[in-house]
Amino acid sequence: MIENIKAKIKAYCEANSVSEDWFKIELSNDLDERGTFISKWEMSISEPTDEQLNSYSVSQTDQEYDEAERQAKVDLKASAKAKLIAGEALTEDEANTIVL
Repeated sequence: MIENIKAKIKAYCEANSVSEDWFKIELSNDLDERGTFISKWEMSISEPTDEQLNSYSVSQTDQEYDEAERQAKVDLKASAKAKLIAGEALTEDEANTIVL
């Protein structure tokens, strides 16, 4: 069983110089046996084993990871809006938050 799997996947990706892309990763949950596990991995680096992920020591729980990700999106949208109002150039990430 892998606790805090999302933060550990992020740590694994960072250690391999790759940004995690949750569109290319799916997690599933087997309540009886494994708990949360990787069910789909389409990244440019090999899928980590449970042992590899468990070798990372992280302090962030999956719930804290999700909340940090949600807050980062809110902050990015706010930054994009402020720049648009001020007539400033947006970063690519900020521009990607705009829905036409």
